[in-house]
Amino acid sequence: MVYQPLTRTPAPSLDFSRPGTPAASDFGDIYFSTDGGLEETRAVFLQGCGLPDRWMGRDVFTVAELGFGSGLNFLATMQSWHESGATGRLHFVSVEGFPFDRQQLAQALSAFPELAEIAAPLIESWPGPVRGVHRRHFGPVTLTLIHDDIAPALAGQDFAADAWFLDGFSPAKNPDMWSKPILSEVARLSAPGARVGTFTVAGAVRRGLATAGFEVERLPGFGRKRQRLEARMPGEPTPQPKPPAPTVIGAGIAGASVARALLRRGITPTVLFDPDHIAASGNGAALIKPRLDKQDNPAARFFLSSFLYAREAYRSATRHEGVLHLPKTDAEAERLQAIARNAPLGPGHLEWTGEHLDMPSSLVIDTQTAREAMLDGALVKPRVVSSLDEIDGPVIVASGYGIRALMPELALRWSRGQLSWGAGDVAAPVTYGGYAVPMRDRIMLGATHDRLEDGADPWALRSEDNARNLETARAQGLGVESAESYRASVRVNTADTLPRILGPRILEMDRATVLTGLGSRGFVFAPLLGEVLVSGMLGEVVPVERAVAERLARGV
Repeated sequence: MVYQPLTRTPAPSLDFSRPGTPAASDFGDIYFSTDGGLEETRAVFLQGCGLPDRWMGRDVFTVAELGFGSGLNFLATMQSWHESGATGRLHFVSVEGFPFDRQQLAQALSAFPELAEIAAPLIESWPGPVRGVHRRHFGPVTLTLIHDDIAPALAGQDFAADAWFLDGFSPAKNPDMWSKPILSEVARLSAPGARVGTFTVAGAVRRGLATAGFEVERLPGFGRKRQRLEARMPGEPTPQPKPPAPTVIGAGIAGASVARALLRRGITPTVLFDPDHIAASGNGAALIKPRLDKQDNPAARFFLSSFLYAREAYRSATRHEGVLHLPKTDAEAERLQAIARNAPLGPGHLEWTGEHLDMPSSLVIDTQTAREAMLDGALVKPRVVSSLDEIDGPVIVASGYGIRALMPELALRWSRGQLSWGAGDVAAPVTYGGYAVPMRDRIMLGATHDRLEDGADPWALRSEDNARNLETARAQGLGVESAESYRASVRVNTADTLPRILGPRILEMDRATVLTGLGSRGFVFAPLLGEVLVSGMLGEVVPVERAVAERLARGV
């Protein structure tokens, strides 16, 4: 397969000149009814799918949608969820091939002041027109956005929706979204008893839904539309029992991210940590910046999505916003310029200044604050685990370098990195292969990158490594005068440098799951990986494409 240069999703061509609703110029259609968009959503989609009654008493209820548009259906559904007194969790999954940017979203939703309070967090956390899968949390409501063309978006997913909102532009103006192959995918991704609501009664749509296995019925429409469709997949949903709370081994950022994903679902894990282990998660500060690729492929999309998700996860732990990257060679400078031109993250994320890459949305976070926030509510205990046989029930191993002794059969790679405290004048966080981060009256310099030799002490501090950190910083023209030892830790990598989520089938162990191989980007990858692991374990919507999930699940 040939991938095109990494670009954003196509920008929607919006016309806000019509009263009451934006129009899509390319499709010649409007985003919501001028007769009352919110009332139409409630009548066609919520009532059409038997909501809110059908989600009452459910631990988890999943709504899927074709056509996120302005987000009106999502906000109306979340409002109904809260007003209904539901006590479970709502998953809302939506596909959009032409996502708005943040300004367009805010402008469209300004037509609904009654939704302003719940719309504000959506607008603030909006990922923008970035291709891939994006997850956001709003209390008991989880939103999974799939920004992609409809066919690959659905083909790349495995979930079981309890309700479907089919809300693309009209079949006459957007036939691809209403084709038989797409409606067959809707059926594949439906739970027994799933309901479908849509405004159209086009014959091709009725026949497509019936061919896919739905029972279809025409009902009175909303406003000027005489009719609408409801459809039902035969069968009844099977309630899923709540799983036992697992034990998580490791309280670094990987274990903390898994714990947060479990706690979000009302599952309280026990988190065990070795009090004598020196983990990279304890470095004091961490850089949250995107890994940038010139190609568009599943891994590159994962890198972008994990960065955007991490920005949301660390809001309370952010110490500084904005990082500069200094190219070391002319070739690297050319590459960074090309990436900035592609604007894979949209405006406000990457800018080539003529000398360096400015990354205003990248962060420096306080690592202790971040981990404590994620572990809040978990049962955290100091304990050295030498064998998984010591643990009763399900176990998730996320112990960083500690996995070397616990599961020596895994073919992982180990590299040692040493940090130094520098003295001098560095005004803002800078990366250049290494990095220099001002921290109060000192500068954190890092980090060396050496293969860990057998028998070597991973945490022994070396004066020659301080000299290397100092030399590398000075080579970039930074005002660092001296360096002294800070701490050393070990990175865990895989052969292809992608992290791994290894389940019982790969491990040949009935009750164990492993999260490992996060390398030097653990704080960027871990929050989303925790969601991926727990979502897969519970049979929920997984916030990555299937191709990414399969790569992450490969043995090592």
